[in-house]
Amino acid sequence: MKEYIAGKTVAELLKTGQMESEWLVQVQKMCARLYPAGLNIDYYPTNFVPCDGTLYYIDYECNAYMVEWDFEHWGIQYWTMQASERTDKT
Repeated sequence: MKEYIAGKTVAELLKTGQMESEWLVQVQKMCARLYPAGLNIDYYPTNFVPCDGTLYYIDYECNAYMVEWDFEHWGIQYWTMQASERTDKT
């Protein structure tokens, strides 16, 4: 079943200097369920939308677990503002 989740993606929010530590907590909770099942998802921030306090994964990609592609080794590097994306206010 598909459901539209209204809001900006985490990637869009990071570009404007917005980052909530709770988003990382929620991704880590997702990982705690995915890894034991032998799965990874695409952790790139364009695939997540926060809405009413809940972080939603809006992509369909799901792959066999490989440590080099898990959140801690690959995904998290994209969840911080890159120097080239920072504004004068951040």
